[in-house]
Amino acid sequence: MSVGLWQTPEPTAQPQLVQTLVIGAGLIGSYLALQSQADVVLDARHVAGGASGRNGGLLLTGIANSYQAACAEYGRDLAQSLWRTTIRNRELMIEWATKLGSPVRRCGSLIFAYSEQEHAELAHAAALMHEDGFSTEWHAEDPTKRGFWGALHNPDDGAIQAALLTAALLRESGAQLYEASEVYALESTADGVLVRSRTGNWLAQRVLVATNAWTGLLLPEFSQLVIPARGQLLATAPIEPILSQACYCDYGFTYFQQTPAGNLVLGGFRNRAVAEEQTFADCTTPLIQDLLDGFLQRHFPEAAAAPIERRWAGTMGFAPDHRPLVGRLRRDDRIAFAVGFSGHGLGLGLVAADELLAELAGTPAALFSARRFSETAHLFS
Repeated sequence: MSVGLWQTPEPTAQPQLVQTLVIGAGLIGSYLALQSQADVVLDARHVAGGASGRNGGLLLTGIANSYQAACAEYGRDLAQSLWRTTIRNRELMIEWATKLGSPVRRCGSLIFAYSEQEHAELAHAAALMHEDGFSTEWHAEDPTKRGFWGALHNPDDGAIQAALLTAALLRESGAQLYEASEVYALESTADGVLVRSRTGNWLAQRVLVATNAWTGLLLPEFSQLVIPARGQLLATAPIEPILSQACYCDYGFTYFQQTPAGNLVLGGFRNRAVAEEQTFADCTTPLIQDLLDGFLQRHFPEAAAAPIERRWAGTMGFAPDHRPLVGRLRRDDRIAFAVGFSGHGLGLGLVAADELLAELAGTPAALFSARRFSETAHLFS
């Protein structure tokens, strides 16, 4: 990403003075703008132009790995904390969507086993979750009779129209929005952080960066900490109701729901072309779209017979351990960030943003501190 000399204001133009400026008008940036009482929000494209407007719309308990796998990777205490954090975030999303009149529904979720191995892992996960007090139900056989091995039912999960919620949060914030305003430089000065963008320059006392996949292009500290990964989706034309829950399978690599309007939305299969999908491009590819079509034909033939209304893609930003990164830059602690949501911006975004704001107020970040990696801890304060 770059901005040409001819695309910017005159270099002698005086910057506008602001207290708090947010970079990124996605879900996290819009929520940060609201909670920080930001003056200005800048975005290279438009509101919800990235993953916030290109996702599957699921509000799920947990992260991509099963609870059993998370316990093995993080330890049981941290896994339990992560799962409870996603529940807190889910309730916060539902609360804000309801308050602002944005579409949301508590429809429950089904985490399907896509293989015999995943079936065994989910059965173990269900037992562990029951021991730890989570509300969940294990189905040893597919409750939908659509060719899956079994399913874990989380009754309190849901689905949301995240693009509309993002826009509503931004309106509620009262911040001045500048779209098509790509930021190409942040310069530390004695008087503040000079933010240079395509549409103007600002001198801010605090900058909150919420650029997720694109963060490494603006802040070199993140060039290896946040890696882009494309997710591809499709939506059928409206059909008769065949599915009421938000659904996930194949270790989170495939996800789907049927919208209230009747569209079956399906995304995934990034794991079948890992190198090719590590990209900022948001175009679709024949390989992944063919795999999505095949999934519909195998499991939802009535949906496969319907016209495809839309095919699209969005770019996510992945952290090394698939947990968000929040904190401040050591070289200039007036620049703070909440990035690296690893495909779970809807599941963890608001609580991560709250953790960042709490850190700025003096409470050190716990779950999502960017200082947790020893190799790069020196980059952050």
